Order: sequence, then structure tokens, then C-alpha cells
Amino acid sequence: MRDTNTYVKAKSSLDIVGIYLQMLRSRFTTNEDGFPWEWNETKELTKIIVEAGTNEYEEGADTRPGIFVDRSAIVFPSVVLGDTAAEDLVTGAKMFYTTPGGQMQVDCVSKSRGESSILGDIVAHHLVMSGDILQTVFGFRDITPVTLMPTQAWEKDDRCYITRVTSEFKYDLGWFTQPIANKISRFKIELSTEDVNQIIFSDIAIESLG
Repeated sequence: MRDTNTYVKAKSSLDIVGIYLQMLRSRFTTNEDGFPWEWNETKELTKIIVEAGTNEYEEGADTRPGIFVDRSAIVFPSVVLGDTAAEDLVTGAKMFYTTPGGQMQVDCVSKSRGESSILGDIVAHHLVMSGDILQTVFGFRDITPVTLMPTQAWEKDDRCYITRVTSEFKYDLGWFTQPIANKISRFKIELSTEDVNQIIFSDIAIESLG
């Protein structure tokens, strides 16, 4: 069975959700005396649920509050015409560039309106104060503005309250293409100049990719 983690690349949508999720879990993993929302990776021991938004709230199985991280749409704008950043006239390779941006949504859910509001405050302040870490360590261009929404009844369950915190993010994305004709011509040159039994095809592939 193929490992699906190989498809989660840096700055893919799941990777971004995971970054925010781990950042929030670390905030609620504390040795502070009397802290009422201590997160633990063991479901039976944790006092708060901190999960991706795709998880069902019922996993809490009781009245514990929950923090759910999900993203809205990600837009890939055209920075320049055709997204072209540079071109190599010798190889025909073209380099491209864009700056995708989107919004992370962090929902702080509780059966208590006050608890939901307090969790929203903690999350919003933590995101604001972690902005430089996201930029310097994880390579985001920006994560502001962070917006703390008013507490209101949760649309999924009117017995609970939700305080939503949103964070705008933007990052760099670059890629390049190389015409297949150039790769084929290099391959033909290798075949015509060397004994076919001595050719290491993986070396040709690595050179071509390089």
C-alpha cells in the first residue's frame, strides 16, 4: 500500500493545517498550575480536543471543549503574465512563480459561552505572537491579519457555542518546466557516444532532472 504521506508536500493544504494544529497543541500543552485546558495526545487524558476540522466533534464523547483547525479556499494569483519568472534559452527550461494565499479557520467550541470566548482569546493571541516563527521557520510570507470573531451559537449544534479565529496566510511557490525534446536529444547523444552496456540510465535521469 502506498504511503499517502508522500503526497503531503511542504506548503500543501494538509501541511499548512498540520502546522497550525501542532502550534495550537503546543500552546495547550503546559505545566502551568491549574490550567483547565491541558491537551494530551491520549484521548482519555486530554481536557480539550485539538483536531483538524475534518474530525467529528462527537469524538470528544463528553462535554470537553474542542478546537478545530481547517482552511478556506486557497487562491493562486498571477503575479506576472503567465507566472513566468525566468527562462533558460539554452535548455528551454522555464521557471515560474506565484504567491498563494488563503485563510485558516480555528473554531473554539464549548457548551459554555464564556469558555468558548476565553479559548478564542487564547488562540488569537497565540497566533499573533507566533507570526514571526511561522515566517522565519516555516517560510510563510505573512499570516496577518488575525481576526477574533464574536462568540455565537454553533451552527452544527445549537447546544454549543463557537468563537472563530481566522488567520490570513501567504507563501511562495516556484516551479520549472523543461521541454521533453531536449531530454530526448541528450539521451540520444549518450547512446551514440558510449557503449550501451556501460550506460547508467539513472545517472542520465538525474542529470536531466538537474
